[in-house]
Amino acid sequence: MMIFLVGVFVGILLMLVPVVLGARRNRISRLHLVESMNAISEGRHDVRMYAYRNRGGQGVIFHAFNHMAEHVEQTFAGLSQERDILRHILQNMTTGVIYLRSDGQVQMVNDAAARLFRRPVEQWQDRDHWTVFRNYNLGAAIDHALLFGTDWAEEHVIREGLTVLIRLVPISSSARTQNRNDHAHDVLMLVTDVSEWRRLEHMRSEFVANVSHELKTPIAAIRGFAETLLDEDEGDTEGTGDAGNPMRRKFLRTIYDESLRMGNLVQDLLELSKLEATDGRVDPVSVDLQTVVDRAFERLRHTASNRGVDFRLASAPRVNVWADPDMLLQVFLNLLSNAIHYSSEGSTVTVSWDVLIDRVKVHVRDNGIGIPKESLGRVFERFYRVHKDRSRASGGTGLGLAIVKHIVAAHGGEVGVDSVEGEGSDFWFTLSRLDTNLAGVSFPLH
Repeated sequence: MMIFLVGVFVGILLMLVPVVLGARRNRISRLHLVESMNAISEGRHDVRMYAYRNRGGQGVIFHAFNHMAEHVEQTFAGLSQERDILRHILQNMTTGVIYLRSDGQVQMVNDAAARLFRRPVEQWQDRDHWTVFRNYNLGAAIDHALLFGTDWAEEHVIREGLTVLIRLVPISSSARTQNRNDHAHDVLMLVTDVSEWRRLEHMRSEFVANVSHELKTPIAAIRGFAETLLDEDEGDTEGTGDAGNPMRRKFLRTIYDESLRMGNLVQDLLELSKLEATDGRVDPVSVDLQTVVDRAFERLRHTASNRGVDFRLASAPRVNVWADPDMLLQVFLNLLSNAIHYSSEGSTVTVSWDVLIDRVKVHVRDNGIGIPKESLGRVFERFYRVHKDRSRASGGTGLGLAIVKHIVAAHGGEVGVDSVEGEGSDFWFTLSRLDTNLAGVSFPLH
């Protein structure tokens, strides 16, 4: 009996030994796996597990771990390479780049931004943007972009002789703040030095103004002499000498007409240079829109009548706008003249406006020849003519719509055109409105 019990006990021990050894191997394998994974998390991506260290059936786990480790190592190597490339690009850009976190603190700044603001990189990191820029308008724009994710761009004079264009690009930071319920935004600030561009623009504007001013006198003299000779021809009823020569009269009329066109071109160039020189500074007052339209109709009624074109003011509420009256009159004169020249006999040019919540949208519509679709985006460029022969024949200078765009932009408005070729055009612009004369008017939401 004793021998039987000893045999049973030995059998049980022999059965438990493999179980104990297997459990020990599993524990060691788990510890080794944990240590290897901790090494990976610490950045040691070259760690691998090999089966000879722990004999047993752990080969599949080791292989899977090694495959994962190789993938992680390759991914991190690729990311590190991209990071180095981006860092190299950022540090060698001429455009300043500043990255602000959603809490308003500076996270990254490149060397170009440090040079433009004359502030070492060490004084940017983890500092609130208000302590770095100390500009109320810029700080308010940054806060607005951080809170609402709105784009913003504006030129700023940092110091004498240095003008920069600052653009704010909001970037959603939801991926970095998944535990937050609000929609936070980071902001990428791009700072471009435009001082040289502005200097060249100023030089060009001065050159155009000076040349135009110098041309006024000789053009006026040519026009005066041609007009005098034409008057002599008309006064020579007997046709003596060369006065009655039809060819002479034709040449004189051509000289006179071209001198008028050149005079108008010089006047428009001077007007455009004046607008650029003032840098969009205007002195707006409260202006009754209908009064200005009536003045423009009266000025151009004779020209319109000669071409068989009628003016019509659509039924619209009386409204006051915030504008310079002389500049606003110039806008209407240019748009109406343009509509007259491109309308056929018997056409009607209609002026109307829509009263919106905080602005007025004015329309000058004609049913003339219209504008091709491919030209709609260029009609406000200087000297751009959709129909070149027709424009020259009408005495146009190619600057009227460019002047309109400058004036409207100086008033903080927008300008545009909608047109269908062969059906007519609708030139429109917007101005800030005042509440005068608007009792009981409902405002459309567009």
